[in-house]
Amino acid sequence: MRNPFHRHGTVLSTVALVIALLAVAGVTYAIVYQQQVTRPLQVRVDEQNAMLTRMTGLMNPKATNSLSPAYADANGDLVADTPTDPAKQLDPATLRFSYLAVDDPAQFKGTFDGLMAAIAKATGKKVEYVEYDDPKLEMAALRDGNVDVAGFATGVVPIAVCAAGYVPVAQMADAQNVAGYHMQIIVPAGSPLQKATDLRGHELTLTEPTSNSGYKAPLVLLREDGLVPPTDYLLRYSQSHIASIKGIKSKTYEAAAIADDVLKREVAAGDLTTNDYRSILTSPNSFPGAALGYSSRLKPELAKEIADAILNYDWKGSALETKFGAEGKTHFVPVDYKKDWEYVRRIDESIGFTYSLTDNQPAPATQPTK
Repeated sequence: MRNPFHRHGTVLSTVALVIALLAVAGVTYAIVYQQQVTRPLQVRVDEQNAMLTRMTGLMNPKATNSLSPAYADANGDLVADTPTDPAKQLDPATLRFSYLAVDDPAQFKGTFDGLMAAIAKATGKKVEYVEYDDPKLEMAALRDGNVDVAGFATGVVPIAVCAAGYVPVAQMADAQNVAGYHMQIIVPAGSPLQKATDLRGHELTLTEPTSNSGYKAPLVLLREDGLVPPTDYLLRYSQSHIASIKGIKSKTYEAAAIADDVLKREVAAGDLTTNDYRSILTSPNSFPGAALGYSSRLKPELAKEIADAILNYDWKGSALETKFGAEGKTHFVPVDYKKDWEYVRRIDESIGFTYSLTDNQPAPATQPTK
């Protein structure tokens, strides 16, 4: 006769087996969890810093950048040509003018009123000032026909050229026609750091990934000195040159990479004195400054009128002279993108930095890493 308890015994055995398996899984989880919790803090910190290093691009293979397939370059100047199809050329009734997408774009509002009036006179069009707080948004607006005349920072210019059809026309220069600036790494005046190699075991503040002097150039130059984060130094991010300079003045930051023209502007404005900081590294080469230019999609006649208005603009007594005269800048000079940005492009390619509006790494949130 079949044992009436056989079925129930099987169920009980199965339950017992499941409980046993769960117990084993629980013990295994507890062991793994304990191992994670008790891992040395330094190991976890090292892993985090290694991740940040990957984000800098120092571990990337070299990149080779070129114009987006959307643009043509028949003359080999590395800049997009005007579309040959007249139907694709732009002739807006109102020209949209934008200068440098920064955290506080209002700081430049009014600075270009005189230049905008000169462009309006030369073209017979209304000129409207528009603001952006993100370089990618400004570049996308240029690409999409929502900005016609634009200013971009040094490190952003090649991206705008390749990915947004930007045509750089001019940069600011002094009375001797010297344009551009140098990258510097500065420290508080009382800092024990005296030279770049003294950064070993300390922290360097960068701005954000599209910046040439605030991000890419210092990483490459320090690598040439045998210094690579996080093995040799740690990283912090400020998001802007002004924030980096203020952090040095307040001694919040141990060291910061900045553009010396911005530094001169802050000193001239009285927001910083030469007693607040010291430089421990200056780039051997100068870099071109921010560029002013226009969309390659503008009608050729309109583009020429804009370029001539910029290059012939008289700064004397203007808001431009007030804003940038403290840096010694007095007028605009023409640029040769292929030649003037060659060193910038070489730095970018050495760290695998691609000229795209979607592929570049976002800057990490401002944070200490030690």
